[in-house]
Amino acid sequence: MIYYFDSSALVKRYAAESGSDKVVSLIEGDSNIAVSWLAIPETLSAVARRAKGGSICAEDLASIRSQLSRDIQRFMIVDVCGAAVDGIEMLIARHALRGADSIHLSTALWLRKATKFPVVFVASDNELLNAARAERLKILNPAEAIITG
Repeated sequence: MIYYFDSSALVKRYAAESGSDKVVSLIEGDSNIAVSWLAIPETLSAVARRAKGGSICAEDLASIRSQLSRDIQRFMIVDVCGAAVDGIEMLIARHALRGADSIHLSTALWLRKATKFPVVFVASDNELLNAARAERLKILNPAEAIITG
């Protein structure tokens, strides 16, 4: 089984939020974790914005960046390829997704097809999770900690 994290879920690894415990247990456990290359700058941006807003101090920001760099070494980083890109327009039309969300969902669908392994789509955005469920992916909202679909 592969757990595909979108950015809304991945950021919970580095900033305490509802569902952070579940994210940490998956990442620190033996789970196979996959992310799109897009999740990396999105996650860095999210924590940098929190630091700018004062909810993360400079020392913690440096520690978070180091932890993300270590985590990336263990993650399966999926580069959006032609096959995944081809599905983006269809997903936007079908589910009215935002651009980045369509990239994450298309990448997870491509990963399922390419690997033949079950993929659990991990996100905190309910609209995106509903679209993933409609595309017949198993889903996990870390705040609820229950895989459905």
